Amino acid sequence: MSEDKGSNLLFFLTGAAIGAGLGVLFAPKSGKQTRDQITDWLQDKRDEGEELLAKIKEESLHKKEQVAAAIKAGKQAFVDS
Repeated sequence: MSEDKGSNLLFFLTGAAIGAGLGVLFAPKSGKQTRDQITDWLQDKRDEGEELLAKIKEESLHKKEQVAAAIKAGKQAFVDS
């Protein structure tokens, strides 16, 4: 049953992508305007992705430091006992 749900979702997403593509192709704007709009949108998404990646890297470094400190404290507690 879960395979049916997964394939239905895949078909839905494929149809949505095709519909979006057709919508762009038949939009009332000129091709240059549409391409410029898509370029701007993609640049915005790229910038957002870079910001998200930097945030994830920063947070993962912080978590790594926390885990290392916890392991060190655990080892020290074991040695002390």
